[in-house]
Amino acid sequence: MRASSTTGIDRDDLFIGVVLDRQPVGALAGCQVFRITKTAFFSLTSDEYDDYDYDRLIALNANISPNSNSQSNSAGGLDSPIIADLPPAAANAAIAVQNMFKLASNKTSAALKEFKDQQQQQRGDTYEDDYDPEFVASSGGRDRDRPEKHPCSSIMKLFNSGSFYYSNDYDLTSRCAVFKNRDLFDDADQTFFWNYNMLSPFLEMRTNELSSSERISLDRSAMLTIAIQGFVGVSPISNPQQSPLKLSIISRLSCRNAGTRFNARGIDDDGFVSNYVETEVLVESRSYLASFVMMRGSVPIFWEQTGIQLQHRIELGRGFEASALAFRKHFDVCLFLRIAENDPLNVTFCFPPYQTIQKRYGKIHIVNLLGGKEGGAEAILSNEYQKHFQQYVTQVGVKENVYYTSFDYHFYVKSGGHEKANLVLDHIQSHLNSWSYTLMDRAAAAAESSVLLTQQGVLRINCLDCLDRTNHVEYIAAKMMVDRILREMQLGSLLTSDAYLDATQNLWADNGDWLSKIYTGTGALKTSLTRRGKQTIMGLIDDAAKSVNRLYVNNVLDKYRTTVEHDLMARKAEFVTYEDVTIVIGTWNVNGKGFFGEPLETWLQSRSLDQPANLVLIGIQELIELNAQQIVQVGGDTEKLKTAWDSHLLRVLNDRNSGFGNGGLYVPLRSSSLLSLGLFGYVRRDCVEKVRYVELANCKTGLGGIAANKGGIGLSLQYQDSTMVFVTAHLAAGESNVEDRNRDYQTISEGLNFKRRVLKDHDFIFWFGDFNYRVSLPNTEARAFLDRGDIGPLRSHDQLSIEMARGLAFDKFTEAPIHFPPTYKYDNGTTLYDTSEKARCPSWTDRVLFKGESVRCLEYTHSEDVFDEDFYGLCPSEQSVNV
Repeated sequence: MRASSTTGIDRDDLFIGVVLDRQPVGALAGCQVFRITKTAFFSLTSDEYDDYDYDRLIALNANISPNSNSQSNSAGGLDSPIIADLPPAAANAAIAVQNMFKLASNKTSAALKEFKDQQQQQRGDTYEDDYDPEFVASSGGRDRDRPEKHPCSSIMKLFNSGSFYYSNDYDLTSRCAVFKNRDLFDDADQTFFWNYNMLSPFLEMRTNELSSSERISLDRSAMLTIAIQGFVGVSPISNPQQSPLKLSIISRLSCRNAGTRFNARGIDDDGFVSNYVETEVLVESRSYLASFVMMRGSVPIFWEQTGIQLQHRIELGRGFEASALAFRKHFDVCLFLRIAENDPLNVTFCFPPYQTIQKRYGKIHIVNLLGGKEGGAEAILSNEYQKHFQQYVTQVGVKENVYYTSFDYHFYVKSGGHEKANLVLDHIQSHLNSWSYTLMDRAAAAAESSVLLTQQGVLRINCLDCLDRTNHVEYIAAKMMVDRILREMQLGSLLTSDAYLDATQNLWADNGDWLSKIYTGTGALKTSLTRRGKQTIMGLIDDAAKSVNRLYVNNVLDKYRTTVEHDLMARKAEFVTYEDVTIVIGTWNVNGKGFFGEPLETWLQSRSLDQPANLVLIGIQELIELNAQQIVQVGGDTEKLKTAWDSHLLRVLNDRNSGFGNGGLYVPLRSSSLLSLGLFGYVRRDCVEKVRYVELANCKTGLGGIAANKGGIGLSLQYQDSTMVFVTAHLAAGESNVEDRNRDYQTISEGLNFKRRVLKDHDFIFWFGDFNYRVSLPNTEARAFLDRGDIGPLRSHDQLSIEMARGLAFDKFTEAPIHFPPTYKYDNGTTLYDTSEKARCPSWTDRVLFKGESVRCLEYTHSEDVFDEDFYGLCPSEQSVNV
């Protein structure tokens, strides 16, 4: 893997990941499966991390003493057990490679030791000597006074978590129903292939540069490993009077839209949902292998649930129309419910081409376990799910292929206990009976006739987190199907045996525990699952692999990297096209007066555009009056007010552009409120497919970051291949509080962080709102200039322009020339500047600023048709973006 710039090390550093320790899980179809318990990442370009204390990392991750004796066998020498475990050809190759570099290692070891000692003295590195386990334990698992020593420590902790599995002979990424004539590496399902990006250069070399015999030798050497995350459990069932029987579970967690709870919810723009797990139950006898597959995954719409909450407060991430495309992608592309070669959704970015022309699961029965209590958070999410489902089956015409059942799990078990959950079978049993399971003849495993029966459809089960409720219902469905399989294998006598019941219950309990640990990030698991294995697979390839790869990187890759980059830039025009995107941005301080009776149509228009803009972003300040009574009255919750504004603005936009047909109709993109601050985003209907990765973030600045009366809201998105962020803000008030406003700007800039990138990393950045920067002139003098129609002296005393020139706020941002009178402060309902006792100096408090190449402002003006408090009008801007 190549270390990214966020690790704080050179972008050109390369690391190789190695499995140091493993635990045998059992055999599937005669192939051994292992759980990864210890990994290490070695630099291929530097020896700086060669002496890293990997045992310390494992100890901290597992909460054990780093000085305790390990029970693992190291595999470094020629007599290592790992050599004996390898096939003869692979063992000979490994010995040859090791011997090849032994002489060079001996010659250079002294020089390397001297070099490392010099480096350590120069750095003053006493890391190993002053390590204090008690201090680390008391400080929550790491020495917070020291930075993490190894740049790959985070990924090592991930792979050392005990939730990753591999097999050198069994394709854990794929269901056994698709095993026929498949290559372990070429045909692996990338959805569940967690280390695919790390191995992709080697896989390309394997496919394109090696002969068949060389490929076989490489595969047998076990140097390339396919890792899945999730759970694999194998449980032999005692059956003394009949043939051996084995019950297994494989739960494959998707590596797309992955993340822990509160960080990964709902769907992404490619149609992948969070916590998507394909669970396969295997029943294996001496003659047959039976498979039953189900899946779980988050509700496939855009929704969020952030922070630690006693109640499930859920926020829908996008409007209905803006979510519809991702919903369709989920079922059409990601689940392969219907795919035609000429279908516009036949996108190869999801899977290799061989998969995009076949059905993945066939028919699907959705089982939604969310609560249905009216007004409840789960009911809101469930209703939105059902609305999308109904539209999908109507528009796409798949009523005979996809089915929907709403089963309020908590409602049934609340009064009747968990046994009542079995009532779900009333809704799904007919499909389970007709869709059956997959059955393979092990004696004819290599022949076409090996598949005797094929499962025709799957259950797609979800609750809120897709954990406890989902696991229980999957257990119920799987138990019914496995019972059927055993009866049809003439093994029905086992159904009442303790061995079978114990194996089934323990496997499903362990499956639920591990999937919960992965998604929730908790470590509360049964002690029976904390065992560690003794076998290892690394050892002999350590020094050899590093030496070979360092030689290759230094003498081959570096030489070609500059040439490739130069050639790509020279041919940029062949691969990159540009599209002009128009954006209308408006900001308005309404002084808590609302929109009633205001002619917003004249505000939300542009005299310079001949067709509606692609995007419209609107910032509203002071949705409520900023006084103690109003703040207490709303209790910090302005959701209803935000919804009313959102609906009204959308209606005005669509009424205004009704003459443009479908191309002029807008749909909600995303809206958010922070007490009195609101941000509203809309996208033209024909541009919905171009907008991806929409995220929100907010930052409070009032009372030192405690109160939300001041602050900012950011909306991040990707339009085609260009990233944009729109920030609306309300900064500190008061004519003399310039430093406070500068500080608010800095706080918001650093505090608005999105999942995919920080604020400054976007291609285009737009700020708009009531920034409250004033004109530093006496009120009477400023008004005298305005009476003569001369705004020049006011502009030269504009606080924001001065602070920008000094680099103290909005450094390197651009503002279009101002040719309109100050927008602050009017008497309510008039165009008269402030006549109150305060007699505030007219100023341009409401502004729009931007940063990014190829942004061209078409119009920058204000409107005097809307009178409430501060008002700032319209700033459409046209910009070119990569598509």
